[in-house]
Amino acid sequence: MKYDFDEIIDRSGTSSIKLETGEKINPYLPEDHIPLWVADMDFACAPPILNAMRKRLDRRILGYTNLSDDCRRSACRWMERRYCWRIDEEQVVFSAGIVASIFAAVERLTSPGDEVCFLTPAYRPFDNATRWQGRAPLYSRMVERDGVWSIDFDDLSKKLARKSCTLFLHCDPQNPTGRVFTEPELLTLGRLCFDNNVFVLSDEIHADLTRAGLRHIPLSKLFPNEKRIITCTSPSKSFNIAGNNHANLFIPDEDLRRRWTKNYYNGHPSALSNEAVCAAYDESEDWLEALRVYLDESFAMMKQLLTERLPEAKFVIPEGTYLAWVDLGGYGLSEQELKRRISEAGVFVQFGEDFVDNADCHMRVNLASPRSILREGLERICRALEDL
Repeated sequence: MKYDFDEIIDRSGTSSIKLETGEKINPYLPEDHIPLWVADMDFACAPPILNAMRKRLDRRILGYTNLSDDCRRSACRWMERRYCWRIDEEQVVFSAGIVASIFAAVERLTSPGDEVCFLTPAYRPFDNATRWQGRAPLYSRMVERDGVWSIDFDDLSKKLARKSCTLFLHCDPQNPTGRVFTEPELLTLGRLCFDNNVFVLSDEIHADLTRAGLRHIPLSKLFPNEKRIITCTSPSKSFNIAGNNHANLFIPDEDLRRRWTKNYYNGHPSALSNEAVCAAYDESEDWLEALRVYLDESFAMMKQLLTERLPEAKFVIPEGTYLAWVDLGGYGLSEQELKRRISEAGVFVQFGEDFVDNADCHMRVNLASPRSILREGLERICRALEDL
């Protein structure tokens, strides 16, 4: 293999959130636990990204920086090449991460007391951005059948029709379930939103991380003349540069885009981020394809292990992301007891409590680690539960 995803890289002493935060927020964890939680990877960045950042450092001054035209063009070329979605580069606006975009969208596109709708289970910042800014979350529960999650369109249509609902937070591939929505699903969802004059913020950060044979569809691609949408993308998950704090917003409404840019709603790029993004999109596609193969093999390993060792666990390999979503309700334990057992076994994963609603007794496992580490973590989980 050209890239060694089995290499174990020492992250100690780097102030890594993934490595150093566990014992502070989970009292059951031993010191030598395996962190399979927050969504960053334990793989070395693609060499072109590191080389581009070193080259920028050689310029020796790291001052305030604007989003470069090269970076805009790279993002647009990526979208056209990967998703056949052609966008005018003028639509690209910088954000210091998609979470920052979610908070800014709730603040700028809604009013206090408005309702913000999203599917559950959900990425926790969707709820935080809504509640912390004086808006009301409106949950539309997805439906699980044999480990496969789908949208309850009857429920969603009722929620989006409420006069106080003004914003829908879309997530595709969906976090934490890993669903990659189909074109008919996206068309129905988009029509429900726009027919009810509900603005859409579309978080598509995991778009590049689909299983073999599957392709993500940008929601905006299906509604090319619609201006009531912001599409959020980033190379941060795809290329393991989350600490780069760089996301691309595609904003088709010219007036909104002008205000967003003029007022720096989401800050400035770092001095290194333009180069990292360009190198990711323009020079690192082969690294991403190798990563996708490695992740598919890791998911297959996990599926086999759980089938053999934890037959009561409901797990379907997700269509997208590098995150496994597992239903452990069949073991008859409370979520807190599941958390205690698995944590004391020395594995840090996340549980339903972190995903807002409709997630009891589920765990989310980050598979983006060398397979030897991942296997040991899964073995520990199996040992913690198989006696049941």
